[in-house]
Amino acid sequence: MRFLGSMNLAVTLLMMLAIASVIGTVLQQNQTFQDYTLKFGPFWTQVFDSLGLFQVYGAAWFTLVLVFLLVSTGVCLTRNTPRFLKDIKRFNEDQSLRSYKKQPYSETIQLDKFDGDLAQKLLNEQGYKTKIHQRKDGITVAGMKGRWNKLGYIFTHASIIIICLGALLDSNLLLKWRELTGDLVAETRSIPVDEIPAKSWLGEDNFSFRGTVDIVEGNETNVLFLPHDRGYLVQKLPFNIKVKEFRVEHYDTGMPKSFESDLVIEAPELAEPIEQTIRVNEPLYYKNYAIYQSSFSDGGSLLNINVYPLLSPEVNSIALASAVNKVKTLKTPLGTFKAEFNNFRLFNIVPTTKLEEKETGKKTHNNGPSMGLKVRNEQGKAWEYENFMSPFLRDERFFFMSGVRTSNAEDFRYLFIPADKKHSTKRFFKFLALINNQVNAKQLLKKAIPKSNDIDEKTYQLQIRLLSQLLSLFRQKGFEGINSFVQKSVPKAEQETVRDYYLGQTSLALQTLYLTILNKDSNFSDDSALSEFDKVWFKNALIAIGALHKYGPPMFFELTSFTQIDSTGLQITKSPGKNIVYFGSTFLIIGVFFLFYLRQKRIWLAYSDTEKTLTIAGKDTRDLPETQKEFEQIANLRRYLTTD
Repeated sequence: MRFLGSMNLAVTLLMMLAIASVIGTVLQQNQTFQDYTLKFGPFWTQVFDSLGLFQVYGAAWFTLVLVFLLVSTGVCLTRNTPRFLKDIKRFNEDQSLRSYKKQPYSETIQLDKFDGDLAQKLLNEQGYKTKIHQRKDGITVAGMKGRWNKLGYIFTHASIIIICLGALLDSNLLLKWRELTGDLVAETRSIPVDEIPAKSWLGEDNFSFRGTVDIVEGNETNVLFLPHDRGYLVQKLPFNIKVKEFRVEHYDTGMPKSFESDLVIEAPELAEPIEQTIRVNEPLYYKNYAIYQSSFSDGGSLLNINVYPLLSPEVNSIALASAVNKVKTLKTPLGTFKAEFNNFRLFNIVPTTKLEEKETGKKTHNNGPSMGLKVRNEQGKAWEYENFMSPFLRDERFFFMSGVRTSNAEDFRYLFIPADKKHSTKRFFKFLALINNQVNAKQLLKKAIPKSNDIDEKTYQLQIRLLSQLLSLFRQKGFEGINSFVQKSVPKAEQETVRDYYLGQTSLALQTLYLTILNKDSNFSDDSALSEFDKVWFKNALIAIGALHKYGPPMFFELTSFTQIDSTGLQITKSPGKNIVYFGSTFLIIGVFFLFYLRQKRIWLAYSDTEKTLTIAGKDTRDLPETQKEFEQIANLRRYLTTD
C-alpha cells in the first residue's frame, strides 16, 4: 500500500502519460497502416505498431498506466485525507516549548508579564483564527491563516482520479475485451458496407467512439468507420445524416480558406429533422453525439478523358468517361492495363514568370485542374501519373505537363509536351503518329529526297532504309538510343564520324516529316517559311518524343472536361467521459488555486511563567521572500503584549 500510494510511483506514471500525450500529439493517430508504411518504412512501422504508438490513447499499456495512476492516487488520497482534514482544524497549540523553538521561524525574548487575551486580539486583527491553550507552566496563543490550503491537496488528487475515470470511460477497453474473446474482428478489406461481416460491426449501444465518414454532397449515411488495429470497424448510428450542400472557399494561393456543410439529421424520435450548418470548430450536437467538420475530399468527380496510344501510326484517341475512385480496363496490343483514377484537383498553384509577376503583381497563379491516376499492368506493376489539363508556361512557351513515378517514395518526373499555337496537343500527336507510321514515313522521305543521277538504285534504297531505321531507333530510345547503337555496333575509331552522320540523317528525316505536318496545317512548303515559334516547337517536340520510352505504358491520358463533386469529411464522437473529464479539470483548477494562492500560515505565542520568556514561532507552507518580513511584523507586536 505504501508503494501504491507513494509519490515516486505517481510521478513516474504521470511522466509516462505526459510522454505518451506528446507522442499522440506529434504522431498523427488512427491513420491507415499503409499510410504509416509509406511514411516510416516497413521496419519502423512494425516497431511503432508493436508499441501501440499509432493508437496511443487506446493502447493496452496506456490504459494500464491510467488504471495504476487511478489506484495510486486513490490510495494516497484515502491515506492522507483524514490527516489533511484534521490538520485544517488543528492549531497545534499543545506542543512543547522546545518544538516551537524548532519551527522555521522562531524568536525568544524575556518578558515579565504576558497578556494572552491581548495577544489573541492582536492576531485576530491580523486575520488569524486563534485558540488559547493553558499549559502547566504558562500559556500558548496559536493562530492560523489560510486553513483551507490543505483542500488543494484533496482537490488535485481527486481531480486526477476523476480525469482517469473519464479517460477510461472513453477508452476502447471494452473493444479490446471483445477482440480478445473473438467477438470482434477488424475488417482490413476495401469492400462495400453491406458485405462487411457482422463481427466487424458495432451496434448503437456502443458506449463511446470517435470515427470518421466521408459523405458525397447530396448523399446520406447512418454509419461511420472507426480505425482499429490494422483495419477498421463499422459503427451503426441511431440517426441518419444527409449532406444538403458542401461549400469551400480558397485563398489566392489555392489553400482552403473555409469549408462548411449543411446537414440534416433524421431520427425516429425527432418530430422534425434537425437542419444545421457546421464549420470547423462549430460542431452539431445531438444528444451525447458531436458531429465535427473535419475535412473534405473529392467525392467522385466526373472526368472526360482522351487516351492517346503513343505507338499508334494514326491519331486515333479513345474518348473515355470515368470518375475519381473508378477503374477502367484498357486492352492494347501490349496487353491489358487498368487505369485507376484516384484524384482530382481543381487548383494547382505555381510560381509566375517575371514578366507575369510584373504585369499582375502576383508571385503565383492557378495553373488549372489536374487529375491523378495509376496505370497497372497484368503483373501488378503500377505507374502513377499526375496530368494537368491546362498548358503551363515555361521558358516563355506553353507545355502540357504529365508527371510519372513508380513509387510513392519517388518524386514525379515530368514530361513536357509542347502546345501548338491554339494551345492544344493536336500537332504533337500528329507528328508522333507520322513517326510511328513507317510506311507513310518512308513514302514521304522518298518524295522529299528523290534519287539523284549520281547514285544507283540500290544505294538510294539503302539510304531510304537507313533513314527509316534511324527514325524507328529514335522513336524507341531518342537520340540516346542512336548514340548507344553506334557505341555497340561501330569500331571505336569510326564512332564519332558515324555518330555525326547518323544524327544528321535522323534530324533530316524528322525535319522532313515535320514540314509535312506543317504543310497540311498551314500550307508551309519549305524550311524558310518556318517561324521562330515553329522552330522552337520542333526542338521541344523532339525532346518530349525522345523521353517517351521512360514514360511507362505507351498511352497518354488527356483531361478534356470535368464535373467536380465534393465529399465532406465528418468526425462523429460519442464521449460520455468528456463531461467527467471537464468536471475533474474544474477540480484541478480549484485545487491548484488553493495550493498556489492560499498559503497556510501558523503563529504561536508561547509564554513560560517559570522562565519569564515569550517564544514567537511561525511556519508557512510556502517559503517566500515576504515570509520573513511577515514574521518580523508579528514579532514586533511583542511591545503590546506586556502589561504594567
